[in-house]
Order: sequence, then C-alpha cells, then structure tokens
Amino acid sequence: MSRHQLVDTIEGVLRSYRFVQEFLFNRQPPAFAMLTLLLDAPNFQLPTLGFRESVLAETARLTEAVGNGDVLRRDEQLRVYRRVLYQARSNDLLIDDSEAAILGVLRQELGVAQVDHFLIEHHADLCEFWQGSGAFERELHSLTSAGLIFTRGDSVVFPEDLAAVVRQVLGIDMSRSAARRLLGYLSVAELRDALELIGAPTSGSKDERIERLIAHMTQPRAILGNVGLDTLRSVCRDIGAPVSGSKESLVDRIIAHVRADRDLAPEPEPPPPPTLEPRRLDVLRFGLLLGSFRGLQLAAILGALDLRRYGTKDLQIQIMWEAHRSESTLLGYLSNLELEAALRRLNLKASGSKKERIERLVEYFAAVQVNDVPSVDASGGGDTE
Repeated sequence: MSRHQLVDTIEGVLRSYRFVQEFLFNRQPPAFAMLTLLLDAPNFQLPTLGFRESVLAETARLTEAVGNGDVLRRDEQLRVYRRVLYQARSNDLLIDDSEAAILGVLRQELGVAQVDHFLIEHHADLCEFWQGSGAFERELHSLTSAGLIFTRGDSVVFPEDLAAVVRQVLGIDMSRSAARRLLGYLSVAELRDALELIGAPTSGSKDERIERLIAHMTQPRAILGNVGLDTLRSVCRDIGAPVSGSKESLVDRIIAHVRADRDLAPEPEPPPPPTLEPRRLDVLRFGLLLGSFRGLQLAAILGALDLRRYGTKDLQIQIMWEAHRSESTLLGYLSNLELEAALRRLNLKASGSKKERIERLVEYFAAVQVNDVPSVDASGGGDTE
C-alpha cells in the first residue's frame, strides 16, 4: 500500500465504531474518568497540569459511589452481570468477542444500560483487576496509543470528531451541562419518578433532584422514555423542535437537539428544501448495494447524516432511500477498509482510491441482474442496538 492508502486505512479503523467499541470495552478505570471529563470539558481539552489528580479524584468518587450504593443501587439486578464480567476479566483481563457477545445479551435481558457496564468496573469485586499505582499511566498510554487522547502543548485534548461515537459506546447521551438543561424542562414529579426508578432518594428541590440524577449518570434517553407524550411535545416546543411524530421519534429529536446545543440558539429560519442528489440505482438495486454491508456500518452512515440509525437493515436502507442521497455520498461515509471488504466479498477488484472503489461497487449493482447477485456474508446484519 502507498503511504496515503496506509494512513487512510489506519484512520478508518481507528475511527470506526467497531474498533472504538472493542477497544473501550477492554479499558478499565480510570480510563472512563479520563474520557468523561474530556467530553464535558470546553473544546474537549483540559490542562495537563492537574489532569492526573482530577482523573484519580473522579475515579475515586465513582468507586465510592458504586461501593456505597449511591450509584447502581439495583444490586440484585446487576449481580449476575457483575459475576460474568468478573469471570471475563479473571481469564486474561481482556474481554474477547464471545465474552462481549454474552455481556451484550445480559445487558439486554437484565435491563443494564451501556453506561452501567463502565460503572460496574468500579465495583469492589472488580477493583483487583485495575487498582494500583500504575493504573492512570497504563490507561493513559492505551488511550493515547489508540488516538483517543492527545497531549498538545500544555493541554490534554480529545478529538472532537470522535465525540459522537465515543459517547455512543460509553452509553452517554450528551454532556452533563446539556443533560442538566434537558432535565430542567421536566416537572418535579417527573424527576421524582425517575429517581424512584433507579432506587435513589426522591426528596429535595428540583435542582437537587437533577444533580442526583446527573451523579447517578442516569441518561436522559432512559428518563424521557418514561414520561408522557404530552410532556415530550411540551419539551419540543420549549426547545424549538417539531412536535409531531411518535414517542420514539420525539425522544430521538429532543436528544439530538439538546446534545447539539440547538436549544440555546434562537430559533433559526426554516432551512431551504434539501437538494435531491441524483442516483444511478433503482430502489431494488439500491437495497442490494446497501444490504451488502453490516448493520453497524449502515448505522454509522445514518449517524453521520443525523438520521435514525436503529432498526432492521431493511428499515435502515429505507431511511437512506428516503433521504435522497446519492450512492456515492452514502458510501463515502465508510472507510477504505470497509469498501475493500465489500469488494472482496463480491469478487471484485479491491485496490484503488476511495472514489474508484465506490464507483466500482455502484457500477456492479447498476449492471447486475437482480437474480444473479451472489450470496455474500456481511456478518452483523439484522437489528442494530
């Protein structure tokens, strides 16, 4: 490979959801504190001086909060998950693909949120795997080696273009300041109900209840999922977002609106009608082209376009078709490595620039007879989580 191709491939891997997910699930405290502090910091950077102390203090706070039940009070619900995680760590400290799959099923069946996984790592049962004098240095080295943290001058910096995917992997909807603003739109009674659901004390003022939910790292999406449709529409009106749609659509819209700080800006002028990009494939061949990629890859494309990315592959492809984006635009959000893999599955020439690879895929599906498309194994199809 040329230097340009090699750099492009490495960057595509490091910024892919799959890599970030596998990498972060094998990190241990205090990596979680490093990432959450930087994600909450202005311009995603903090001074190098005092960074170590801030990270260790936040790690100690979370360890104490998990230990005394201030966070993750649902011990009966989480004990099984914690025992499986302990067993996975005790083998060689790393969580392999099969262990990650088992943990994923457990989270779904037990109602364990994604962020809960990283909080459980702070539990006393698991501290033996990471506590020690070199924990900070080890995790910092791992994060910098993977390009998730950089030291620039006298600052520790998190790359802004990775904020969305890292938040998704950590199970964090938005920054703490944005979450505070969003929760402020709910009533005292709704905040009380949210605290009751996580087993936390429900008394106090509205601000105290909000801070308690923030301290428990209860994600706004989970809270909004338990409030009424009228409340969601009221929040949409308050933040200047459209009020039509299903409950799920309203929750998605509120999260995206507040996460992007659009609730802080004055209501913008209505945007001009979107440009309809010309496409070369009919709806059937368009579906075959996109269907040759994994569900997580389709989710990444939808996420880049700020469209709903969850659901079956058929639903994901339908959303892309209705977005009126060209095949080249959509495939352009994938990495060279992902395009190369798709070409190889179709027994097509895999080398060349990104533009050439995309063109080759589109040409193939434009010319192919629908019944002659070979069966390809894109692994990872079906529903995305």
